[in-house]
Amino acid sequence: MYKHDVWSGLADFLANMIEKYVGQMDLDSLPDPDIYYKTKQIHSLYQKYIILKN
Repeated sequence: MYKHDVWSGLADFLANMIEKYVGQMDLDSLPDPDIYYKTKQIHSLYQKYIILKN
């Protein structure tokens, strides 16, 4: 059973906008998130290493 709540209007709006503009967003050209997060983690660990080394 579907219950109407205060967030359903926003969810419907976002779904409609995504559906309308999905072709123009060019989602295939976005970078791979796994590579981004691994690179970010490596950078963070390297900074901690440099601090501990000194």
